[in-house]
Amino acid sequence: MKFTEQDLVFAQVDGITLQGTLYRPAVTAGADLPVLIDVHGGAWSSLHRKAGRYYCRELASRGLCVFAIDFRQGPEFKHPAASSDIAAAVRFIRTTDALRLKPSSVNLIGSSSGGHLALLAALNPDIPAHSTTPINTGTAFELVPEVSARVDRVVGLWPVSNPIARYQYVLARLHEDPQSWTDFAPDRLAAGHRAYFGDTRTMAAASIQHLLTTSAFSHLPPLLIVQPELDQNVPVFMSQTLLSGYEIAGGVAQYRQYPGVAHGFAHTEGVQTDVCINDIIAFIRTT
Repeated sequence: MKFTEQDLVFAQVDGITLQGTLYRPAVTAGADLPVLIDVHGGAWSSLHRKAGRYYCRELASRGLCVFAIDFRQGPEFKHPAASSDIAAAVRFIRTTDALRLKPSSVNLIGSSSGGHLALLAALNPDIPAHSTTPINTGTAFELVPEVSARVDRVVGLWPVSNPIARYQYVLARLHEDPQSWTDFAPDRLAAGHRAYFGDTRTMAAASIQHLLTTSAFSHLPPLLIVQPELDQNVPVFMSQTLLSGYEIAGGVAQYRQYPGVAHGFAHTEGVQTDVCINDIIAFIRTT
């Protein structure tokens, strides 16, 4: 299926204009269809909205609309700036008329640290801290807290759901022989944690597992967890802990583990990527 790509300004905050790339199936102008808002990874402090372009394009080519966004990151900005920007993107999609888009559902998909940010925004969409980013209303940039940032579903691609646990994990691995790291960079990951959160207390408070166990959430949308078998950045046990915590808190979660692939596998073509794309589509289209 053919699709189009369009860069759009969805918000402006702290003197920064935030853009998103809309990947839209060409035959769906004006039609009702699911929208996925894509939140990129990069240890909260690097990369941009084009990072997930491969799976964004694949999803669009198979009939889903994807809006991949930029957001404020460390070290210039601190938690919860990114979560507020993500909530703003949800409000933008829900309110804009310029796109001639009528979402049948609005969903979040986030990879790695983006998975953590997507979950933060989804669990507490309308708290004051997530309502500080003015959105593009077509004539101005305005706060619209009366518009809910609730989403229907969340897809976590190898999500760093527990920043403090992952920070402790990468610090421990710094003591290993660097030859054992291969494509793993614990020093860079540790620096990314500090750049955005500032300190370990903030990392712990921002843990999804902490929010779940303390009931510090307002919504628990259905969740799909995508976990690569060979992931060193987010080991299997971390995603299994998220699955358990989500279910204990009363949420509905699906867990998919993909054999023989590592962190970020769906960014490139492959057999498991194709399976993953189909799993995401099936999850989003579940009634």
